[in-house]
Amino acid sequence: MIRFPAFLLLLLLFGCAPLPQSPAEEVVQRQTIGGVLTADTVLDGNYLLETDLQVPAGMTLTIRPGSSILVPVSDSTKIDPEYLSKEIEILIRGRLLAQGTEQRPIRFTVAGNDNSQLWAGLQFVGSAGSRLEHLQIEQAETGVLCLDSSPQLRHVKILRSRYGILLQQHSQPQISDSQLSDGEAGLFCWDQSAPLLERSIISGNQEEGIYLSRGCAAELRENLIKKNDRGVVLPVGVSVASSNLIFDNRQNLQTYPLEGAE
Repeated sequence: MIRFPAFLLLLLLFGCAPLPQSPAEEVVQRQTIGGVLTADTVLDGNYLLETDLQVPAGMTLTIRPGSSILVPVSDSTKIDPEYLSKEIEILIRGRLLAQGTEQRPIRFTVAGNDNSQLWAGLQFVGSAGSRLEHLQIEQAETGVLCLDSSPQLRHVKILRSRYGILLQQHSQPQISDSQLSDGEAGLFCWDQSAPLLERSIISGNQEEGIYLSRGCAAELRENLIKKNDRGVVLPVGVSVASSNLIFDNRQNLQTYPLEGAE
């Protein structure tokens, strides 16, 4: 039995802390961070991500409840094999523990008032053991990118980002009680990835709410998928559990043929 009224109320209440009054005012109050970590690191407070930040394999970045990270927009950060994007990114090869609380969420926001400007987002590459909870990501190219990584996400909101979550290379994240809204697409699943997505809201995306490739083995249950251009795009012969509510999209379900099918 679906318990949507209580579930929806929790998601709507989550992350309702007031927005900062002025990005310029915040920069003055923030410590700066960037570069490659050389030891386990704890962030507690307000920070300005002045350049790419990398968490190498074997190291842990911990972000305390109530912390916020302001990201300046840049399209000219370093481009080399260690980094995936020309925008400022947080690249996690080790472990990220960003566990806020309902009263004190963690927030990643973009400096300035231009809603068209994006930062790269959180990028997990061969990462194990990462946990994100009560965390909000705004205006990212990809809110959470997973390459051969399986972080746990609970009560995570990804808003106004081009892609909410993008999965490749056998990633198996567990995503629950979260929200992917008001971007270009909510969740993309590729390359034999197998996410669990449950009790989450995927809404207001300009294209797909959820896109499942032929090799994806996603488990979707008790999600609310609404007001996207296309609710769920998936291969012919693949079904979506009836516990999901898919409605009020321009097209609720769209299928595409399997390879070699006429």
